[in-house]
Amino acid sequence: MNNMIYMKEGFVKVTYNPESGVIYVLWKSLFDQNIVRECCERQLEEVRKGAKIIVIDVSKARGLILEENQKWFENYLFHGLANAGLCAIITIDSEIPAVRLSSKKWTQAGTNFSFDMVTVSSKGEAANVVAEYFKA
Repeated sequence: MNNMIYMKEGFVKVTYNPESGVIYVLWKSLFDQNIVRECCERQLEEVRKGAKIIVIDVSKARGLILEENQKWFENYLFHGLANAGLCAIITIDSEIPAVRLSSKKWTQAGTNFSFDMVTVSSKGEAANVVAEYFKA
């Protein structure tokens, strides 16, 4: 059963399935950097409680993550996620070049940590990758 754990209308909706340990983040707008941080902090809380995989869907999102937040990901968020035992972040990428560049930056930064960073092009592909983690 999916529980909504965070939502800002017009920006982002986050659900969590405690049985599977998967957090699903659906971004509509990345323009408000404070919402980006708030949302990430909420995900970190759930990873500390046992979530193992985060699926980030930016396929229809507009906007981008500013450099300050990219550095925050690398210097704070990713350390916290790794220490809490996260297995993977799976990003469903966008066709919009600016969004794609943002997601590429956080994916590259995340490769320095103990969890996997995976980029896919569709929700179906993300579901297949999640299923592979459950087989392991």
